[in-house]
Amino acid sequence: MAREGLPNIVIALGLTALFVLMQFFFPGIVWQILAILSGLFLAFTLYFFRDPNRDIPVNDEHILSPGDGTIVSVKEVNDEYVGPAYLITMFLSPLNVHVNRVPIRGKIDRVQYKPGMFKAAFAADASEVNEQSVVCMSNETLKVKFSQISGVVARRIINYLRVGDSVQQGYRYGMIKFGSRMDVFVPRNCKVGVEAKDPVRGGLTVLARLKDGNDA
Repeated sequence: MAREGLPNIVIALGLTALFVLMQFFFPGIVWQILAILSGLFLAFTLYFFRDPNRDIPVNDEHILSPGDGTIVSVKEVNDEYVGPAYLITMFLSPLNVHVNRVPIRGKIDRVQYKPGMFKAAFAADASEVNEQSVVCMSNETLKVKFSQISGVVARRIINYLRVGDSVQQGYRYGMIKFGSRMDVFVPRNCKVGVEAKDPVRGGLTVLARLKDGNDA
């Protein structure tokens, strides 16, 4: 269970217990309905904040997905940090695991919080206008930038990374509550291994890998 969800779980559990007790003192259909609804909310909260252990396929030539979700798009861009890059965008529904993981081994060069709007996470301009937390990191061979982006429902971005941190590939670094979007900028000397509509899993799916002599 993700520690970030503890306050939400406590609230949902408290409401459920309250409405169940109210049925005993003030029997009636209203309290029964409220108890059922709060119980369903508790079940969803427990499900949303799950944090499964994963065997990370550590590989310095691979860039792993920082989250669970579905690929929305892959396009070529020029980024001020990465340079010529591929922008890989993914959408995280409320049913996905929302714990975010670091895509490569390396050092954190920059962490930037950008205030903004709360447009739908799948909107074309969400990357430019929505609230987000941006991380730039590098190692001896790779530079990568990745962003947690808010949405209509997602209004709480949690990021524990700080400039100068050295982290391992697959390290848990935060989450977004509840439903969101992530952008990952990978250098164009990498070969992208995903495309639109592909499902991805944080810390497991290889988004891209460094090209070798056999790659076009």
